[in-house]
Amino acid sequence: MDHADHTNDALLDQQARRESSARSYPRHLPMAIEEAEGVELVDVDGNRYYDCLAGAGTLALGHNHPEVVDAMRDVLDAKRPLHTLDVTTPVKERFVDVLFDSLPDEFAERARIQFCSPAGTDAVEAATKLVKTATGNRSLLAFQGAYHGMTHGSLSLTGDTLAKKPIPNLMADVHHLPYPYDYRPPLGIGGEDGHRAIARRVEEVIANPESGVTDPAGLFLEVVQGEGGTLPAPDEWVREVRHVTREHDVPLVVDEIQAGLGRCGSTYAFERAGIVPDVVTLSKAVGGGLPLSVVLYDERLDDWESGAHTGTF
Repeated sequence: MDHADHTNDALLDQQARRESSARSYPRHLPMAIEEAEGVELVDVDGNRYYDCLAGAGTLALGHNHPEVVDAMRDVLDAKRPLHTLDVTTPVKERFVDVLFDSLPDEFAERARIQFCSPAGTDAVEAATKLVKTATGNRSLLAFQGAYHGMTHGSLSLTGDTLAKKPIPNLMADVHHLPYPYDYRPPLGIGGEDGHRAIARRVEEVIANPESGVTDPAGLFLEVVQGEGGTLPAPDEWVREVRHVTREHDVPLVVDEIQAGLGRCGSTYAFERAGIVPDVVTLSKAVGGGLPLSVVLYDERLDDWESGAHTGTF
């Protein structure tokens, strides 16, 4: 293809011939992007757009923010290593310093960090292995409407059944609980009565030996569901879920991959409810536009053997 063929239509046709049929956004946003700055995109035909998607929450500072670009350029110009497996570097240690400083003190003072492969779904997979290893249990709890990723285990935790239908034998022992939604109450009970009923349902599944669910290894929660419809959970309900999981020693895994890093007002969505999770998964905005995911967790869960979880870091 020569430069004369670099039109939206030509590039989209070429993409359709060569890329996987799993591609999604190009089917709804038929453009080939030439330039990006701040909130503006320019396609190859010269059309300008405001980008309200921002990489599904990845670009917290917009496209090519000067501070991000300068930081990248400084690393390259200084010939800093770009890949060291899990050997540390001064840049990596500074990143951990800043990340831990952003956490509530009660969490940060007991926090450990695991660098995963670079997508958010990888952090969820790592968190799944973490809590199963630490507890010795196999069942996992998640919520209807949840989105935790598209890899095998993460898809099992995700509430959307459409993506699951073509995939047989997803991860076993995953159980989905109702999530508060006042517009369409999952138990047919709206408002605070509904929230209390759902909290009781969570406790009943965890505590009742006849619930059909063996002792859970962890409960995965988005404090604000993203793909589920941008649904913020009521603060008091989140506090009750934290109380129940702590009382029954079930690790609470808060998925902040889409909601976190300032998108909900506070740095982390869980801060609004004033809780301290056992595990937090982060990706998207935490990389400043570069692929990165991490798991932050309470040191009491740090029972992994050396090499028990690796990735591209």
